[in-house]
Amino acid sequence: MSAIEPYWNTAQDLTQLMFSIRKVERQGYFDVSNIPQATLPFHAFSFLTEGEVLMEIEGTTCLCKAGQILLLPARTPFRILYFNGNAGFECGFSMRTLKDPSHPCLHSPHPLLQTLSDEDAHFTELLLDKMLAAFQQNDVQRIASALDFFLCGIKAPDSHPGNPIVNRFLELVFDRSQKPGKVTTYADALCITPNYLNRLVRNQTGHSAMDWIEISRLNLAKLLLRQNQLQIAEIASAAGIDDQSYFTRFFKKSEGCTPSQYRDRILQSDKKEREKKR
Repeated sequence: MSAIEPYWNTAQDLTQLMFSIRKVERQGYFDVSNIPQATLPFHAFSFLTEGEVLMEIEGTTCLCKAGQILLLPARTPFRILYFNGNAGFECGFSMRTLKDPSHPCLHSPHPLLQTLSDEDAHFTELLLDKMLAAFQQNDVQRIASALDFFLCGIKAPDSHPGNPIVNRFLELVFDRSQKPGKVTTYADALCITPNYLNRLVRNQTGHSAMDWIEISRLNLAKLLLRQNQLQIAEIASAAGIDDQSYFTRFFKKSEGCTPSQYRDRILQSDKKEREKKR
């Protein structure tokens, strides 16, 4: 399992940050359980070229996928719920960096999620590459010009992105105070039919409701497998699967190994990391 750092180190004083951008490429499973909710004193955006990330922003879930820009206003609380290894750019900037701070997208109190066409996504990737090069060269004027041009293409949102029913479904699925349930369980809680829930969820996220339940179960199981004192049967139950044999088949289908083999591999990896630090 790979470790993932928070988008920004919130233990540092970030109030004086003017501009920062980085290109990221992450693969594999990421444990996001130890990443706390964060609030940044500056505007931030991410643009994905691969993968997806599910976040909770102001109490509302937001799924950002490849070809999308997610813009967070300053001082907006956010938390990562699920992370599928991805590639793209992450950027933070102060309004003081801009030549023109009047861009409408910067004056909305809500986060913005914008989907780009293939052509616009390719152009945006090239633009952000140039922005990154300017940042590495400390070319303040070129940074400001590229950032202004980037922000010109972003439309101001009217409200929180996404369907509120889908957002609430995702909140329930990743609520770790409850075991992951069945599609019918969540449909009943939302007072809609399972078929309607599936249609809404697939239209917004590209995954079925059952896909998200299985993602939640798998991520929870991986997290609990790091706790060596728990039995496999206990982990299966916590993930909402009472049949240990089925849990083993479910896990192996996704990971290519049994839960016990996965745990042994993780424990060996952790042991090697501890030995390196000595």
